[in-house]
Amino acid sequence: ATTMNYYLYYHHSTTGPLQPLLAIIQVIVIGILCERCGATSIKMDFLPLGDVRTDPIINPDCLSDHVHTFYGANKMRPETTYQDLRDADGNSGNVMENKSLYWHPTVYKVENGIYKKAEIYFASAYYIWTTGQAKAFPDGFKMVAGFDGIKEARAIFECVGCGSDEEGGCEFDSFPEQACDELEVSMAFPTCWDGVSIDSEDHMSHVSYDIEGGRFDGDCPNSHPEKIPEVQLFFRILPYQGGRHVFSDGTSYFHADYFSGWNSDELQFVLDNCENYSDAPSPDAWCENFLTFRDAPKVFGEDDNIVQKLQNFQPDPFDTSTITDELVENTSQLPRIACTGTLKPESGPTAPTSPTPPVP
Repeated sequence: ATTMNYYLYYHHSTTGPLQPLLAIIQVIVIGILCERCGATSIKMDFLPLGDVRTDPIINPDCLSDHVHTFYGANKMRPETTYQDLRDADGNSGNVMENKSLYWHPTVYKVENGIYKKAEIYFASAYYIWTTGQAKAFPDGFKMVAGFDGIKEARAIFECVGCGSDEEGGCEFDSFPEQACDELEVSMAFPTCWDGVSIDSEDHMSHVSYDIEGGRFDGDCPNSHPEKIPEVQLFFRILPYQGGRHVFSDGTSYFHADYFSGWNSDELQFVLDNCENYSDAPSPDAWCENFLTFRDAPKVFGEDDNIVQKLQNFQPDPFDTSTITDELVENTSQLPRIACTGTLKPESGPTAPTSPTPPVP
């Protein structure tokens, strides 16, 4: 936008025989720069809520297959509903209106056979869309993506400060063995929806990636004609110590779950009206005139105080022992297998515990 404004100024302030040529150049340059002028993105930041073996989408009635790390509305029980998200008494994110919940398998560093949780520095959800052309997630919308390393999810493990001079030399498709200043892990959710279902039996069939293989503005298949915002989920580990790291499901595949807690009308207003010419996960794009940022004013460029600002409005630490007493830290075996172990009731006396079959 800044470059475009320069060309507009230069053309309108220039006279003489070169003006027709400059006009042609202006049209060409603006055409190039404006190929995605309607593109917009929002960066929303989070600290982790906690880590527990639940999954409100896949296993809403019992403990899940593996431990997850949660961000957003202060709810982590498997029975969590859309109304629970709307009524949550806290949120680890910086946007007041976004009461959604995001989660992914917990990251562990494995040393001498012991699983130790890797501390998440902070996470971000970037929404990317073409202004006026995306549908808001309907109330209670759910989706899961990234299983088995599906290429459209574009999962990247980027080692910031790894020292490589090669282009892309610091990007990996799994947790790298080498240490670096910061590890940034990201993936993208589908951008096409069937226009009807807020969920599906496998939690994936009601959405689809575009026919171009994973672009926020790519054409949708006929089976999923409605465009929705692309959600790119990032988390960061700082510093990253290297060595063996795995997700709690024993793999390096970055899959994640999204449970929308937005008021769909409020989100639709943002999607229809905010425009900031950002077609990628930009650190400096927020739609701050349309949303309430709890860490305002926003800072362009590097914000060294981002985590400190997020800490100022975190909810009280979530007591995961109200859900289960399972050990998920500093252990030789992580709890596994869906619907095993004891899920404590949401209220009332605690049910007697039973051992959970661990899986290495």
